[in-house]
Amino acid sequence: MPSTNYFPKDLAEAVHTELVLRGSDNPNLKILIDLFELLYFISLKTEELQPITCYIVYLPSENPDSQPPERIVKDRWSYIRFTKPIPLTTSNVVKLARASDPRTSSFAVYHNNEGKLSIWGIIDQANRYHDFVNYETDEGVERPGIFQASIIGIGHLVTYIGYEKIAELKANILLGKTFDVFWRGPICETLKPAIRQYIQKVQDELPEHVYENWPHWDAHLFSYWITSLCRLLLRVRNYRHGGAILITPDMSFEGLNVKYGIHYPRLQTALEGYALALIQEANASELIFECSDEFDAAEILTDLYLDESVFRNDRDERQSELDGTIWFISLLTRVDGLVLLNPQLEVQGFGVEITCNSEPQEVFLAGNERATKSRLQPINYNHFGTRHRSMMRYCSQVAGSVGFVISQDGDVRAMTQVRNKLVLWENIRLQRDFTRRTRRQRPKISNQFQLTNTDS
Repeated sequence: MPSTNYFPKDLAEAVHTELVLRGSDNPNLKILIDLFELLYFISLKTEELQPITCYIVYLPSENPDSQPPERIVKDRWSYIRFTKPIPLTTSNVVKLARASDPRTSSFAVYHNNEGKLSIWGIIDQANRYHDFVNYETDEGVERPGIFQASIIGIGHLVTYIGYEKIAELKANILLGKTFDVFWRGPICETLKPAIRQYIQKVQDELPEHVYENWPHWDAHLFSYWITSLCRLLLRVRNYRHGGAILITPDMSFEGLNVKYGIHYPRLQTALEGYALALIQEANASELIFECSDEFDAAEILTDLYLDESVFRNDRDERQSELDGTIWFISLLTRVDGLVLLNPQLEVQGFGVEITCNSEPQEVFLAGNERATKSRLQPINYNHFGTRHRSMMRYCSQVAGSVGFVISQDGDVRAMTQVRNKLVLWENIRLQRDFTRRTRRQRPKISNQFQLTNTDS
C-alpha cells in the first residue's frame, strides 16, 4: 500500500504535466498550486454541518466559447456572468457552493494578469455530461474549460481534462489515471466466456444475414454487457453504504453461507432482449434506406416503418427494464453480506457470508490493467477490513471468481486470480472516461474480442 504522503502541490504538478504534454503552459504551476491548495482547504469546511462539494471549470473569462461546434444542440452548456468577478476565497466558495451541484452546474474560474483567481460566472447544463459518463444516455457533449476540478468529499479532489480523469487526491493519497480492467487484462478475460454465451444467444435468435450484415455487433454487445456491470457498481457506490458483489462459477456454494437464496436472471434476459430489439430496429432502418429509391415501394416502406416503430418501442421498454433491474440488484447490497452472481450475472442470493477461513499466502496490488509481473506489488492482507479480507479468502480459493468490494467512502476494488496469485486492483474505471483515443477508436478495444477467439 502507498506509504508516501501527497499534497495539493502534487496534484497541481500532475495537472500541469498533463497540460504541458498537450502543448499548453496555461495556467502556470504556481497558479495551479494556489488553486488546489485552496480547494483542499475548502473541502475541510462544512456549511450547516454538511460537507462542501462543488465543481469548477477553468475557463478564460474573455471569449470563453471561442470554438463552438457547427451545430449547437439546445441543451448545450452556456455561461452566466456575475456582475463583478468574485475573489476565489474559502469563505466565498463555502457560501456559493450550495448554489451549484456537480451534476448540473459549475463555477467558471480564471486568473487575472497578476495571477489572482476569481469566480467570474456559472456554467449550466452539466446534466448531459453527468448522464453520459454514468451510462444513462448514449450521447455526450463537449466539455468547457482548459480543465475541470471538483471537491467530492473531505480532502477529496478530482481533476479532468474533458472526459479523461487526470489525477485524484484522497486525503494524502494521489491516484493517477484509472485502470480500465473491464476492457483489457485478467478481469476482462475472466468475464469473456459469459459474454461470449450472451452474444451467441442473441445471434442464435436472429436470421443469419441480419447479424452478419453489421460486423460491429460483437463489439457493441460486449460493451452493453460490460457497461451494465459498471452501472450496477456505480449504483452501489452512490449509496455510500458499502457493499460487495461476487461473481463465481462455483454453483456448489462451498465456502458460502447464502442467507437469502433467490434465482433472479432478469439482468441477463433484459440484456438479451435489448440487444435483439436494437439489432432488429437497426435492420429495419437499413432496409428503409435501401428501399427508399425503389419504384413503387410505398407498400414495402409502410411495413418497414411499422417494423421499425415496433422494434423501437420494444427497445425503449427493454432499456427501462434494464434500468429497473440494475436498481433492484443494487439495493440488495444494502443488506449485510455480499450479492452473489453467477458468470451470466444471474443473482443467486444476497446477504451472503463467506465462510472459508484459508488466508491467501500472498496478495498483490496491480500496477496496470494487465497485472504485468513487473508491476505487481506485494501488500499486507491484514491491512484491509473484514469485507475485503473475506473476499480475498474466497477469490484466492476459487479460480475464475471475481470479487468487487465497494467501501463507504466510494472506493471500488476488484480482485481475481492471476497466474495462481491473488491480485487486487484499486482505482478501477467505472464511468465513461475518454482518453486521447477518439470516440471512433473506442470500439477498437472491443473489437479485440471476437466470438470465435481463443485467448492465449
